[in-house]
Amino acid sequence: VKSISDTIIFHNVKYRTLFGADADTSLQATFKAVKSQQSTMSDNEIKSQVINAINNFFAIENWDFGDTFYFTELATYVHNQLAPDLANLVIVPRENSQAFGSLFQLTSKDDEIFISSATVDNVEIIDSLTAGNLQASGNIVSSATNIAQTTTATTTTTVSTSTSTTGGGSGY
Repeated sequence: VKSISDTIIFHNVKYRTLFGADADTSLQATFKAVKSQQSTMSDNEIKSQVINAINNFFAIENWDFGDTFYFTELATYVHNQLAPDLANLVIVPRENSQAFGSLFQLTSKDDEIFISSATVDNVEIIDSLTAGNLQASGNIVSSATNIAQTTTATTTTTVSTSTSTTGGGSGY
């Protein structure tokens, strides 16, 4: 007769802080929000509501170890919470060496869980999305003219892969 026993193994968790002053400099960001023209909320109310929505999105019960953060999920959640007062929301890295879009997808390690340390100081209300507001660099195309009509044939090869993920951080 064999005895049966339970074994509990504890693993330390690491919190990976995002966006605010407590985050690693490469993960610090400013949220640029465009307020809807129909909104009756003040800029400070919008900032506060954006931070509340971000904090709710990053609630510990919505995340698992090794999850991937997708900004599009966060933006959708914030838009749903602030409709119809918010017209647009983007995330812009604070570090000058990073370009717009570099914080759109972040993956945590197997022993990490994401948390947000963003405050109202990390939210900026802007009138519209422009290259200057997004810290975009390079050639900016503001208009296009059709000079000649050319037809080009392109061959595309599609490769299918299968991946399995758990969680997703979108427990809202």
